[in-house]
Amino acid sequence: MVDAERYRELMRQGALAVDVRPEAVARQDPWPEAVSVPWDRIQAGTHGLPAGRPLVLLCSVGQMSKVAALYLEDEGLGPVYVLEGGLRSLEAGS
Repeated sequence: MVDAERYRELMRQGALAVDVRPEAVARQDPWPEAVSVPWDRIQAGTHGLPAGRPLVLLCSVGQMSKVAALYLEDEGLGPVYVLEGGLRSLEAGS
């Protein structure tokens, strides 16, 4: 888990932000610096995320990201980080 400050630091260092919310939600309320890879694609193993690049998973409040992180770590991707509190923590300016 990383807080908003660490998230911003990871992004400056070249991490890839991954929005794991359902496609319809991500399309309606996109996070500009993130690629949208819905949870169901991660679960199915059809995500196409790069190996060897730090990933920061984002969702609304952090719960879906935690589960997605387990799947990606099991595949050997990572390091994988989860934004604590999800996108709401960034929107709140913390």
